[in-house]
Amino acid sequence: MTWHWKELLPVDRFTVRTRYYLAEQDRLTLTLLYQPLIGACAHSLYMTLLSQLERDQYWSGELIHRQLMLLLGESLEVIYEERKKLEAIGLLKTFKRKDEEGSTYLYELQPPMTPKQFFENDVLSVYLFNRLGKTYYRQLRERFMLDEVASDDYTELTYAFDEVYASLHHSEMVSNLKSETGKVLHIDERKALISRQDEQDVTFVSNQFDFELFEKSLSKSIVPDSALTEEIKSAIIRLAFVYKIEPLEMSSIVQQTFIHEEEVNSEQLRKKVQEWYKIEQGTEPPALGLRTHPVKDRIMADREPATEEERIIHFYETTPPLTLLEIRSDGAKVAAADVKIIESLMLDHKLLPGVINVLLDFILWSQDMKLSKALVDKIASHWARKKVRTVKEAMELALFEQNKSNQSSRRSGSYPKASAKGKANPRRDKLPKWLLAEKQKEQDAKAEVPSSAKRNELPASGDKSFEEMLEELKKSKAGKGES
Repeated sequence: MTWHWKELLPVDRFTVRTRYYLAEQDRLTLTLLYQPLIGACAHSLYMTLLSQLERDQYWSGELIHRQLMLLLGESLEVIYEERKKLEAIGLLKTFKRKDEEGSTYLYELQPPMTPKQFFENDVLSVYLFNRLGKTYYRQLRERFMLDEVASDDYTELTYAFDEVYASLHHSEMVSNLKSETGKVLHIDERKALISRQDEQDVTFVSNQFDFELFEKSLSKSIVPDSALTEEIKSAIIRLAFVYKIEPLEMSSIVQQTFIHEEEVNSEQLRKKVQEWYKIEQGTEPPALGLRTHPVKDRIMADREPATEEERIIHFYETTPPLTLLEIRSDGAKVAAADVKIIESLMLDHKLLPGVINVLLDFILWSQDMKLSKALVDKIASHWARKKVRTVKEAMELALFEQNKSNQSSRRSGSYPKASAKGKANPRRDKLPKWLLAEKQKEQDAKAEVPSSAKRNELPASGDKSFEEMLEELKKSKAGKGES
């Protein structure tokens, strides 16, 4: 778990730099296309950093982060988290320098993609589609479209450069290069001209796709090593992430693409992947709920589960949230409203898939298999503030909350007269036992056990309930196999 105060302090200095100024089109793109993905606070942080650059200046003076806190009206923790969003989506690069006076940060603002780049980007376009829905997504895309000119109706009259300008004589070129002009034309290696990055993209550092396995499964007679350029490799990793494709499946798709095409670029590969997805999954866009827990945050990533608790953790880490809801519904299709809840947990609350699985199970078992969005948002906000990233942390927090609720229910049940005088306790039986199957006499026995002993027994209670849950999972899988 990363604490912001280990990375950033209010007294830390920073400067802002950019290679270009935003045009009106860029501001429109940031507001309409990027803001739905990064949120209003991250958008405000970007514009605030940009405002530190005075007119015709590309490097700001030095400030401290406390001034940024005052300008935004947000805590340093919020600024740190929103800064990470800008970095992840390609709008900001952050550099750090340490000296005797402390830390100094350089925030280099990056240009937003053009609308064409954004809507053709396999990652951001899908995220925006899931965020806005089909209707508004299409309306927004139409806003950035132009009608093609019917070229057959017009004759181009544009003059070429050599039709207007005369070339320099050879003697002039030689004399200029030997004179002071040659030195003026030379660009200092320590400086860079202001430019617009036309090939900006979202970077990936994910280890979820096994590229080594992918390469070993390729036939060299169909796909030579020289064909796997950096452009193709980047496209493969990005497409595998968005469309949830395993290495062996991706190998088959790439080979089919090379069989039908002599030379393959990322655009052709993208179309082939989309065709494969439509055949395999139908016409629905890839759902965010099909993601599984990131490998770097898995406890059971590099070992086999040995205990019941480890098997539970492994189940949550390797099961997509949508699949979990299908299991809990005995294979029935997940309702659209529930899909939106999962996407909100990922996009709004930034929870990881395994943590979402624990949260969903916690609420389903405590609310008679119903998903209340209000309750989901309340618990998700709490877990997000607690920076829960692993399944084990989520399980411990859920069990703690359930134990606290049970103790509250027992206390309210011990004093019926007091509760009868006033209003009924609104929390009584509000949260029934989560995945617990203890009998009433076991509850009474536990009520007499000291609190320290209860804490020691919590994992055992959780193991027992999860064991029943996994048994249901096995039965549902066996039922599907028989059918």
